[in-house]
Amino acid sequence: MSESLAIIDLGTNTFHLLIAEIDEREDFRIVDKFKEPVELGEGGLDSGKISDAAFERGLQAMRRLQLVINQRQISEVRAFATSAIRSASNGKDLITAIKTETGIDAKIINGNEEASLIYEGVRNGVLLPPDQDVLVLDIGGGSVEFIVTRDGKPQLLRSLDLGAARLLGKFQPSDPLKPAEVKAIREFLHITMAGLLTELKEFDIRLLVGASGTFETISAVIAQRKSDVLSSENLNSYRYTARDFKEAHKSLVHSTHAERVTTPGMDPLRAEMITMGSLLIDVLIEEIPVKELMVSTFALKEGILYRYIDDQRERVHRLMGNTARNLRAKAIRNLCEKYHYKKAHVLKVSELALSLFDQLKPLHPFGSLERELLRYAAMLHDIGQFVNRSGHHKHGQYVVLNSSLSGFSHDEIVILANIVRYHRKSLPTRDHFHFKVLEQRQRLLVRVLSGVLRIADQLDRGHRNQVDGLKVTIDAKNVHIGLQSTEDVSHDIENAQAEVELLAGAVDRAVVIERA
Repeated sequence: MSESLAIIDLGTNTFHLLIAEIDEREDFRIVDKFKEPVELGEGGLDSGKISDAAFERGLQAMRRLQLVINQRQISEVRAFATSAIRSASNGKDLITAIKTETGIDAKIINGNEEASLIYEGVRNGVLLPPDQDVLVLDIGGGSVEFIVTRDGKPQLLRSLDLGAARLLGKFQPSDPLKPAEVKAIREFLHITMAGLLTELKEFDIRLLVGASGTFETISAVIAQRKSDVLSSENLNSYRYTARDFKEAHKSLVHSTHAERVTTPGMDPLRAEMITMGSLLIDVLIEEIPVKELMVSTFALKEGILYRYIDDQRERVHRLMGNTARNLRAKAIRNLCEKYHYKKAHVLKVSELALSLFDQLKPLHPFGSLERELLRYAAMLHDIGQFVNRSGHHKHGQYVVLNSSLSGFSHDEIVILANIVRYHRKSLPTRDHFHFKVLEQRQRLLVRVLSGVLRIADQLDRGHRNQVDGLKVTIDAKNVHIGLQSTEDVSHDIENAQAEVELLAGAVDRAVVIERA
């Protein structure tokens, strides 16, 4: 049994419709997405009123979206209106007209509600480092939402009327922007964000995660500039440096509208106002020590979906059961179940691999994000046996590469596939295509995690669950792995010792496995 849900985001520039199906396990899948350009800010949002033409475009857009909803026979609809409608004197009139014309009852939400819903979508769509202060940024047409998060909890929620359409209407800049106009916009942003910037500087923010079409478009342009063509097609979780952004920003802010339209990665509908969003990001990263940026294609609409599940908890739990809603973990679990993984073995291998990874921390440069990838690789390492036990590491690599793992970037999928590939048999070499395409740090990551996984897998090769734990000691030349067990594990030690070469090379130490 499944339930269909339509979610509508009545934004400043575009009305978005997302159709999702939620099954009895509380899993969901996005069935379809639609968007209708409305440009509610035409003529300038600072006028305080939606123009007659924009008002009518909004109504027409909702009529078309209602037609889609009726054709799909979806009875449950959630619609939310944001900055342009909530700040317009006739915003409530538009909501009333939509209700009269379509029967859809849209709710106007305030800035903090919007920020909270965006955070709900982002945190379930990408992996946020749990031990870092992260700034989540959503640049809309009318407002910009700022969320600082740490350890899975929002520390700050702010919404400012600095959206790209609002800025464009306020300054009505030349094409291309003149230096004096750039200076004036930057000064306005500094003044308007002064209090927020003071708050942000109280955190140690090194990662900025951006959502919304503006940020996605900038990220797509950067991916194209870096020749990351596959990433530009699958932007979720795509990362790049502040320097990458600066180079793209400089090009965008000095270009004409015609030049931007033809820029690889550019959404033509955003070419006019993209410079406003880019200027805001540039001001932010000059004021706070952001080193890296990441894009989330999950934001308000997905946040509404998660919130819907929460708000309907009792009914939903009767329908779906109570399961964790981490998008990435769900994608991995679903893939494991599809290929009939051996749960007890996978849990033991994961436990041993993570313990070994943690205790080897003095010898490798990786942290919580890479640890998460190791856990997922451990869960997936044997799925290729569904195809054929012989060569199952290669079959597993193929399955991972060709599965649409929601919440993972293209690079992460390739890294996971490589770890599955090298958990047994031959060692990685640059003659292997999917290893060769990785960057140097990524190749080291594959060697370390595959080396760890090889040993953990061999320590439960017979699926007997006899190794209780590991104790690692490190000296100048050796890594000693002591096994904790009440059983005879001599055979497990022999199996694992035969597979230490990959890890030994990665950490530059001899690896010795013995009973503790």
